[in-house]
Amino acid sequence: MGTISRRVAAVAAAGVLLGVLTACGSGGSGSSQDTAKAAAGGASATSASAGTNGGAGAAASPSAAAGGTTAGAADGGTPAPGASAPAAGTGGAGTGGAGKGGGAQPAAGADLDTPLLDDKLVLQLLPDQKAMTGWEEEKRRVDTADHTLTCTGAEPCGGKPLSGTARFSSGDVTVRFAVDTLPSKAAAKDKLKEAYAGFGGEQYKPIDLAALGSESRSFRGQLAGREGVGIVLRAGTVVATVTTEGEPVDPQVTQRLAVLFVQRIEQAQAGRTPDAALGAA
Repeated sequence: MGTISRRVAAVAAAGVLLGVLTACGSGGSGSSQDTAKAAAGGASATSASAGTNGGAGAAASPSAAAGGTTAGAADGGTPAPGASAPAAGTGGAGTGGAGKGGGAQPAAGADLDTPLLDDKLVLQLLPDQKAMTGWEEEKRRVDTADHTLTCTGAEPCGGKPLSGTARFSSGDVTVRFAVDTLPSKAAAKDKLKEAYAGFGGEQYKPIDLAALGSESRSFRGQLAGREGVGIVLRAGTVVATVTTEGEPVDPQVTQRLAVLFVQRIEQAQAGRTPDAALGAA
């Protein structure tokens, strides 16, 4: 090292030493340490958070569902499971393994406590021919009978629960929408348990589809005498089921139809006219 370089280094070292002595004399040393520790802690927390988020993103898997009035029973065919009469919103938790006694998968729905106890509104939220591009409507109706037995919540019923069903076909595939509207979320949660129980037999296997509504589960098995997929869900005060049966069996098709149904249910709960349709942005 040359003479000039040594002088520059010495001056720099002296400046650093002077800064340290000044900080100590003014009581700033402890403050600096605290700041350094805080900065280090913040960096560590950021790194940990990034790692956690990365891991969660990689491990997350979807789930889906719907449940309500027995889909298919009113059609005269073999009833599709679900004590009563489908689904939207996206989530990341998987439903595989949750089918038989496992926990329901929460989704990102609004989970509103808005009751839908008007038969005309319930008919509107059921998908119609305009919403079901590429499918042929076979039936769509609301049962206005006084279903006192569906009022199973801990809280007293504030209105008459309603059930609705709709059926469409496309080639050899049939889709059935079924819905039960309850007076409260508590009543809907109890009704959802009944709907899940309808898929509790050995002939149904839980499958992974994106979570829908407030909570949901998805299944595959024999529906109306044919291989099919069922999604059972709750969206606030509404319990819904969407099932498809026939060849080809495609869980993603059932998922898209359930998403449509949940969108229409949540539109009604938000005070809007249900008009969600397949293929709509």
